[in-house]
Amino acid sequence: MTHLRLLALTLALAAPAAAQTTATPAAPATPAPVTAAPALPQGQVNIAVGTFRCKASKCSSDLGDGISDALTTALLNTGKFAVYERENTGQLTEEAFLSGGAAFEGADLLIFGSITQYEPEASGGGISFMGVSLGQKKSTVAMDLRIVDVKTRRIIGGTQVKGEAQGNSFSLSGLLPMNLGVKSSPQIEAAISAMLNDAVQQLLLKVPASYYRN
Repeated sequence: MTHLRLLALTLALAAPAAAQTTATPAAPATPAPVTAAPALPQGQVNIAVGTFRCKASKCSSDLGDGISDALTTALLNTGKFAVYERENTGQLTEEAFLSGGAAFEGADLLIFGSITQYEPEASGGGISFMGVSLGQKKSTVAMDLRIVDVKTRRIIGGTQVKGEAQGNSFSLSGLLPMNLGVKSSPQIEAAISAMLNDAVQQLLLKVPASYYRN
């Protein structure tokens, strides 16, 4: 009897263990495919860059003209924009055009902009001692851009872009040649160059494919 009881107890203890199932390890997750940037359409976009307005407190009309000229050069350098010379569009303002002014011959799109922030040498991060900032200086510039259809006078796109440069944390190589018409420095020119690079990328993304001409 004692042997039978031990055998029954052994079987009872072994039963739950036998009932357990070995968990199947989960298959490793498949990484999401990386989506490549869409290819740009063939051909070029016929555009003209209008007059840029100055809305920032330290901005001047000379600065607006300088940034407009620099954007014209930056767009031309992409090879995707056929840009009309700005000397022929110096009086091309957004308000006049949208209110029914003379249409611009040749271009399909007009680029208008407003400089909304301009801080050529603002105090950057750091500490202050007796009212004197010991931090590095920082230059900041920002603007709004609008893309207008010449025929319909409809705004088909817009974007906001910004550029910053602080201390000596920027490279002098690759800066766009520009005549700002105002006192400048390598730092503010680096900030403007960064903003213009962003502007070009945004315009390439926002111009519809139907405006490209072969």
